[in-house]
Amino acid sequence: MRMQSKVILRVALLALVPIFATQFSHAQITNEIQATISHPFVIDNTTLPPGKYNFRMLSGSNQTAMIAASADGKTAIEFTVRNAYDTHVPQHTELIFNRYDGKEFLHKIFEGGRRSGVAAILVSREESRLQKSGKNAVTHTESQP
Repeated sequence: MRMQSKVILRVALLALVPIFATQFSHAQITNEIQATISHPFVIDNTTLPPGKYNFRMLSGSNQTAMIAASADGKTAIEFTVRNAYDTHVPQHTELIFNRYDGKEFLHKIFEGGRRSGVAAILVSREESRLQKSGKNAVTHTESQP
């Protein structure tokens, strides 16, 4: 009887693994994020000018890609993301940048009220070069109302 209980418990736990894995394997941005960014910034290998941007998960990407599009529709870039978690729950949406010598690289995005967000997967060639040369990033967070 005791052996049957262990087997049933193992089967039940194994059945739950895919459910939890699915929840934690996808990015956690659910709404479109509108942000005003006052400085040029880099996503992947593209430098975007300051301005108003809309960030949203790319449909059909299984929550692994985002699009950043300027509000005027002139600029858009798709980029891959992974889950990111923070130790605090931000009250407002936060965009986190890595800054090297005044140049900003988009690193993470968190929606207000959510501890889970996304992190850009690809590091640009320029950011990689700066890291290899021994430069240390200064994290810069911009909160959006």
